[in-house]
Amino acid sequence: MMEIKENIGNPALGCKIGQAYHILLSQLAGALKDEGLDITVGEYLVLRAVYSKEGLQQCEIADMVGKDRAAVCRCVAGLEKKGLVATEAVSYKCLRVYLTDRSREMQPRVMKVAALRHQALAGLTVPGDLEIFNRILDAIIDSKQ
Repeated sequence: MMEIKENIGNPALGCKIGQAYHILLSQLAGALKDEGLDITVGEYLVLRAVYSKEGLQQCEIADMVGKDRAAVCRCVAGLEKKGLVATEAVSYKCLRVYLTDRSREMQPRVMKVAALRHQALAGLTVPGDLEIFNRILDAIIDSKQ
């Protein structure tokens, strides 16, 4: 059996990933606010998914953005109240999500935020590191299946 030693002076990798996640979410929320976009980070993720393919079902969006279905349902409801998406019932508990004209008009601003956040992240690394990090994250995500 492999012995696992705890290093109290240096947080475990999982803790660092959690810290980085919260920092990135906070920075994204700030960037959305700075751009004058009245959307939450969760709503941003849903919009980005629907920008990539209109008519996705909520469960498909949940899989794409790594959120649970209930969280995506709440985000879609919030976006619908803001007039940014429209939904169409597929069954009694399944909705397809479509963009409205208003969300199409704000798409360049949403994508600007995405590009700026990506540049900021890339600026923290040396060339090639981001691709390696992305492969590692893909491997972690793929291992759950």
